[in-house]
Amino acid sequence: MTKQARRTAVLVLLLSAVVSGCSGGEPVLPPVPTITDARDAAGTDPCALVTPRQLADAGLGGGPGAAVPAEEGPRCRWRGGAGSLDLTLYTDGGGLGTIAENSEPTTTRVRLDGYPALETFTGRGEFCQYDVGVSPTQVVMAALEAPAPDSCEVLQRLLPGVLDNLPAPGR
Repeated sequence: MTKQARRTAVLVLLLSAVVSGCSGGEPVLPPVPTITDARDAAGTDPCALVTPRQLADAGLGGGPGAAVPAEEGPRCRWRGGAGSLDLTLYTDGGGLGTIAENSEPTTTRVRLDGYPALETFTGRGEFCQYDVGVSPTQVVMAALEAPAPDSCEVLQRLLPGVLDNLPAPGR
């Protein structure tokens, strides 16, 4: 997503918040779009979803990731090169809808590789997170902290390959 497109999305979101705030009621979040190419992240090792080549292409080196504890589910962390990447598999919750209800006001709804997603980023681009709905109840959460902008562009290049590495349901 280009910086101009992000600015436009943020402005639309802010305008929507102001308009809904004037109505006096709670803002109503639109439903999460249908997922047409569902994937199954349950039981998957997040460290196995990113290949050394994908990491190198993203400027994150090619070393192995390390499992780290996370409340949301299995998480893997890679450090090196351009920063730190966390990949978390949220498979025991309410899916993207639950995350959307509890997200920051600056979070925007986007599509990433055809999947509904939430995008959260800092203004200078050194941090970006995508929460990607891969099934009605499962989410791949990817967060990148990098010293050089733009973390969202790096994740936009990396995540399609990661999502392709997830099996289809029933496999």
